Amino acid sequence: MIYITGDTHNTIDISNLSAKNLKKYCSWQGRNFKSITYAMVLGDFGLPWYDCPVDEKGIHPEKKDDLYLLQWYNKKPFKILAVMGNHDNYNMIEKLPEVDMFGKKVLKVSDNIFYLKRGEIYNIEENIFLVLGGAQSYDKEWRKLNLNLWAQEEWTVEEELACLKRIENYGTNVDYIVSHTGPIEGISCVESSCDDESCRNAFMKDPNVRFNTKIDKMMTYEKWFFGHWHRDWGYNHRKESKYIPLYSAGVIVDERKF
Repeated sequence: MIYITGDTHNTIDISNLSAKNLKKYCSWQGRNFKSITYAMVLGDFGLPWYDCPVDEKGIHPEKKDDLYLLQWYNKKPFKILAVMGNHDNYNMIEKLPEVDMFGKKVLKVSDNIFYLKRGEIYNIEENIFLVLGGAQSYDKEWRKLNLNLWAQEEWTVEEELACLKRIENYGTNVDYIVSHTGPIEGISCVESSCDDESCRNAFMKDPNVRFNTKIDKMMTYEKWFFGHWHRDWGYNHRKESKYIPLYSAGVIVDERKF
C-alpha cells in the first residue's frame, strides 16, 4: 500500500509521516496504517539538507537535524520515496549512489530512504508512476546559492528531452503523475488568482510549471499528485478531482484505486 503526502521540509514537517498522522488519514480512508509499504513525499523532503560524506551505503550526516531525521526514518516499517522539490540540496542528491528499484534506478539516501529520479517512469506495486519534480523558488532573492538554493531546482533542456523520450518509448498512458509543483490547471485548484490571466501567466513563468503543463496536455492518467503549495485541497477532493495537491494530509494508492 502506497501512502502519498506533501512536503516534509527536513525536520519542520516530519509530523506528516508520524504514526499519529498516518493512523488518522489511513483510518479515514478505511485502511490500517500498518499496511503501508511505501510513503511517497511530494518534494521538499530536505534530507540531506547539509553537506556530509556519502558512500555506497548512503549519507553520513554530521549535523544533528539530519542525523536525527535519518535515524527516525530508518526506524519506519516502510520505505520512504522522495520526489525532488525546490528546497532540496541537489548538490548532495547528485552525489547519492544509484541503486536498482522497481526495475529502474533510484538514488539511495539509506537502506530505507530513496529519491525517485526526475523524468523516470516506475512500476510501484503494479501502479505506473511518471515522476517529475522541481519548482522555482519565489523567495530566491532571500536565499544563497548552494546554501539554501540550488540551480538544479529547474529542469535543464536535456532533462526535459530525456523525459519526453521515455514517454515516447513507454506511451502516454500511466496511472499516476507525481511532482512538486503542479501543472497550471492543478495549481488553479488552490490558487483562485489563476482566474486572472495576468496572474496565470505569472505562474507560467516557472519553467517547471510550463513543462508540467505540457506533460498534462499529452498524458492520460488517473490522478496527478503534487505538493509545494502547502494545501490539502486534494485530500478533500481526492475522489472527484484528477489534481491532488497535498501538504500534511495523505492519500492511499493501492489495488482499490480509491
